[in-house]
Amino acid sequence: MNSSQLRAVISNTGPMISALQCDHMHILRQFYDVIHIPASELPEYEKHGAGQEIQALIESGFIVVHDDLTASEKEAAQAVAEEISISPVSRDKEPSHHYPEAEAIVLMGRTDLEAMELLVDELAARQVAQRQGAAIVGFPGILIRACKQGLMTPEEVRDALQECQRQGTHYSIQFIKEIYDRLRRF
Repeated sequence: MNSSQLRAVISNTGPMISALQCDHMHILRQFYDVIHIPASELPEYEKHGAGQEIQALIESGFIVVHDDLTASEKEAAQAVAEEISISPVSRDKEPSHHYPEAEAIVLMGRTDLEAMELLVDELAARQVAQRQGAAIVGFPGILIRACKQGLMTPEEVRDALQECQRQGTHYSIQFIKEIYDRLRRF
């Protein structure tokens, strides 16, 4: 990637919701110029009360919504959603509930988007995407990266994850403690 190209990623809902929950969208902006999302993710943002914030990010050009999946991409997304649903680590066994993140995984196959990685937190979706060769990072990984680059302290990372947890994101106390302890030793 040369310096004139945008630093692009594809995201599903989880990492974006987490960034909004703890008011750290600015960290995503430090690493990326554009975030591509499938249109099927938009209702999830509304459900989480983030519709207006996402709309503002769309209007600013930071988020680009894709509602143009081809028939073969939609078919591939159905297969990916099924694969996510039958994963032993999936909490939700209904394939249709995984369709939006499946579309995000399928978008990673578009070379014209030049996405450097996929932002996804859900373990089953991460595993499926990794098997397809996608570079993956979740919101905690973004915060860890920010800390290692001096943009955040270990305490700020811990506090951000705890705020997400308070607002309903499924980060365990142990998970947050492990990240904090690891970053303090960094």
